[in-house]
Amino acid sequence: MLIFDGVLERFPALKIGVIELGAVWLPGFLRQLEAAFDAFERHEQRLGKLSLRPSEYVRRQVRVTPYPTEPTGWIIENSDPEICMFSSDFPHVEGGRNPLRRFDREVEHLPADVQERFFRLNFEDLMGTAAYVPAAAA
Repeated sequence: MLIFDGVLERFPALKIGVIELGAVWLPGFLRQLEAAFDAFERHEQRLGKLSLRPSEYVRRQVRVTPYPTEPTGWIIENSDPEICMFSSDFPHVEGGRNPLRRFDREVEHLPADVQERFFRLNFEDLMGTAAYVPAAAA
């Protein structure tokens, strides 16, 4: 509804992190968003006011963290390189014994720039890159 009700249209700098819910659902979700938009665009005025396709809002403003056990390379290939980002619960048991190695294996076949997006740039896009300066140092 953040897309269809125009919230992401009105607030293009708003970023949404979908954390610890996995990401294997992402390709199907994007497909369903597009199908719903195509089916209802002619009859829903609010949809006609959107300047982007639904999946473009997701690409621009939503970041999702896959679990280390999910097919991360496949998810990225079937969604968009700008959406998924690395995260881990290590050393907690749900984080796995070596999540970095698992993710490395999952994305090793992807181009280097896509890997960089996954491991670093998508997180920076979500959180911002402003330098932190402790109050005592300022």
